[in-house]
Amino acid sequence: MNFKHLLIIGFAIAIISIGFVSAADDDVSILSALDITPFSEDTTVTIDGIDFNIPKGYGEQKDIRKENDTVSVGNIEVTLSNYQYLNEDGDLLNLQVIFAKDKNFTTESLNPDEDGFTKKTINDTEGFYSESDGVATFMYAQDGKSVQITGNSDVISKVIK
Repeated sequence: MNFKHLLIIGFAIAIISIGFVSAADDDVSILSALDITPFSEDTTVTIDGIDFNIPKGYGEQKDIRKENDTVSVGNIEVTLSNYQYLNEDGDLLNLQVIFAKDKNFTTESLNPDEDGFTKKTINDTEGFYSESDGVATFMYAQDGKSVQITGNSDVISKVIK
């Protein structure tokens, strides 16, 4: 399994979670049903040394958090952290940080061009962007780590610090 397969798996997790949330019963508050407390204001969270802005109204799904999970991809030891946030409308925000022992990720090393991603700069951060049915993914490198944000297309730029 190579790095691109790992990214695709992360993207699949995000899409599956979106499907789960959209299927929730409308008579019960999604956040209440999942025991999620939304942030009352925009909040900075740090995942593996990378700062993100979580917009007001989103709350973390702590029960499915992956923090510093380590797997071997070929001869490379990869560490993955994956955090998911929801708002009352059922909109999912998925944040993923990947770093590998003895590997320094750069924007050029990510290079997901054949997967429908295009090069884009958001909030002075250069990376790769893909969008389908209003769900967007922005992938970039920071501090030698691969960062991936998946959520509604209008939320992505609010998250990048």
